[in-house]
Amino acid sequence: MFSLKRRLNNPVSMMLFVFSFVLVGAILFADVILLFFAPSVVNPKTIYMEARMLDALVEYLPHNIQIEFDKSRADIIVEMTEQGYLVTGTVGINEKQMINQLIQGYHQFRVMETMPDYMISVIDEVLNANIVWPKNDEVQPNHLGFMVITSIYFMLLSFSTAVANEVINEKTSNAIEIILTSVSHRHHYYSKMLIGWLTIFSQIMIHGLNLIIWLMVRIAFDQGRGLLEMLFSWGWISRRLMTIGEFISSLNIHTSHIVLMIMCSLFLMLGILLVQLFMVLVSVHINSIEEAAAIQGPFYLGMLVVYYMAIFLNTSDQLNQGIGYILSFVPVFSMLFMPSRLLAVQVYSSELWLSMMIACFTLIAAMFFGEKHYQSNLLKGGGKGSYVKK
Repeated sequence: MFSLKRRLNNPVSMMLFVFSFVLVGAILFADVILLFFAPSVVNPKTIYMEARMLDALVEYLPHNIQIEFDKSRADIIVEMTEQGYLVTGTVGINEKQMINQLIQGYHQFRVMETMPDYMISVIDEVLNANIVWPKNDEVQPNHLGFMVITSIYFMLLSFSTAVANEVINEKTSNAIEIILTSVSHRHHYYSKMLIGWLTIFSQIMIHGLNLIIWLMVRIAFDQGRGLLEMLFSWGWISRRLMTIGEFISSLNIHTSHIVLMIMCSLFLMLGILLVQLFMVLVSVHINSIEEAAAIQGPFYLGMLVVYYMAIFLNTSDQLNQGIGYILSFVPVFSMLFMPSRLLAVQVYSSELWLSMMIACFTLIAAMFFGEKHYQSNLLKGGGKGSYVKK
């Protein structure tokens, strides 16, 4: 309880909680904020066309462009002249490419209307290639799921060194000798393991509560309609939705998806807990802040190597029978490679449970054998005075 209060009940933590609360609110009310400071970003651009052109192109207009029948109020104006087509207004690069394709298609349509049928068939045969795509039954990688796994991975990675830093601070400040007069090495060792994870769960609960509060406020405000409309106009969602409930329903989240994410999170937590344990066992040999800085650099580099290996080997061949398949059973590596397999390919239950049993057994064995190592090397210089509680 002392360690948890010291971590969570301090000015810096409170400031971060307030920042998180404000950030979640700013994200869920982004449309209101942008409408006040930069309305042109939220409001979709409008386009004016002549009636005959509009009739032919209305179904091909992207959803982030709205039709405007009043020429003086339109952001983009497309007019037909004797020389061709005149485009005026505020046209960005994306709008320019889109309008160019629309005008080219409309112009070809107008020209082909004046041609006889036999010429049209010849032109179609010459200009349109018959492309046959191979059938691909391969399961497509779940990029959204891998993004979630990546976010969790780096969040847990930031906590993996927190306990090790705490041990180093206690050693360098000579507080460890005082602490060990009241608690045993065993108590101190296992409490450090629990404190790290209780801190993570506490912060997850706090941030989750922030999200729930702001969602309730947004639903009471307008059911999320303005935010969803802005996302639709930006092309971030594929169809127009009116409420947050409709957005959640459109995700098509089934029980199997929830179970999949839970399994991925379990592998991540087992791997990060093992990494955290290794860092604590290494930290007992560190006697100065300079030594701590020297060891944490290679640690983060190694974790980044594991992450980029998971990206480069994220193919069906590698995850089914290559290096990715082998590493999905290796502790530490399995925390990313097994979730990658679960999201990208078919994984047998026997492989899943075997990998989890290996990770659990390695963690338990490391904690059991690490306790004696921790007790032998915790005190600076290996001293074990009579005042230390056994």
